[in-house]
Amino acid sequence: MMLLDEFVTNQLRCWFAQEDIMNEELSEEERLAGAILAQQTNAKRSALIRELDRRFGDGDITVAEKSYTYFKDKKE
Repeated sequence: MMLLDEFVTNQLRCWFAQEDIMNEELSEEERLAGAILAQQTNAKRSALIRELDRRFGDGDITVAEKSYTYFKDKKE
């Protein structure tokens, strides 16, 4: 269950970050920070989907094969 909680929480973070990207009331710096966070959370989403697929026995089906190594060693 913790994996599902992490997935849902990550989805919400990604959604809010994407909202920041489109919010014209924010500064360019804030919108850029939103874009970076959206990218980070989307990369995490892909990893979580792969793990969910593995745990539920569908590991060969996932189409979420993108991975972004730039953020791999950075803390969220």
